[in-house]
Amino acid sequence: MSWDSIWLFIVIVFFIAIIPGPNALLVLSTALTQRKLFAFVNVLGVSCGFFFHAFISANGISLLLSNTPMAFEGLKWAGVLYLVWLGYNHFRAALRAQEGVLIVVSASGSKLYKQFFKGLLTNLLNPKIVLFYLSIFPQFVSTDAIVTDSLILGAIQASVVSMWFLVVILMADTFKRLLVQKRTSQMMNIVCGILFVGFSIQLALFQL
Repeated sequence: MSWDSIWLFIVIVFFIAIIPGPNALLVLSTALTQRKLFAFVNVLGVSCGFFFHAFISANGISLLLSNTPMAFEGLKWAGVLYLVWLGYNHFRAALRAQEGVLIVVSASGSKLYKQFFKGLLTNLLNPKIVLFYLSIFPQFVSTDAIVTDSLILGAIQASVVSMWFLVVILMADTFKRLLVQKRTSQMMNIVCGILFVGFSIQLALFQL
C-alpha cells in the first residue's frame, strides 16, 4: 500500500464523513441536546465500528453477508428499527421540554457506556457502510497484507471521521445555550427525530 493510495483514501473517507448520515446526526444531536462528553463517547463508539468493519472485511465476512440476502435484510431492518427508536427518543424529549432546562434525550443516556454503544450500533447497523467495505475499501488493500492493510485503513478512517466529528461537536456547543429556551429545545428535538425517521425510511428502501 503506497502513500499515494493512503492519501487518496483519506480524501475519500473525508468527503464521505462530511455527507450527513446517521453517524453524523447521532453525534450532532447528542452534542446539541445532551452533554458534550456524551457526544465524544458517541464518536468513540462510531470509531470502534470502523475497526470492526475493517476486520470482518479482511476476513471475508462482509462479502458473505452481502451474498446472503436474508442476513443482509436482517441487518438492514435492525438498522431501520434502531433509527426509528432514536427518533422516538427525540420526540419524547420534545414533549418533556421545560423552560430553562436542557432535556436529555433519554434517561439511560446518562451512562457513558450506553452512549458508546449508541455510536457503535449506529455504525454497525448501517448496511451502506458494509457496501463501502466491499466496493471501495478492497481497492486500497494489498493482497499480500490483507489483514494489516485493512486494520491500518480502518484506523485511518476512524481518525479522519473522529476529527471531523470533533469539529462538529465544538461548533454545536457554541449554539447549545439557545436550547435552554423551551420552544427552541422542542424544535431541535423534533427536527432530529424527523431526520432519524427519515434516515430509517431511506434505509428501508435501500436495495442491493
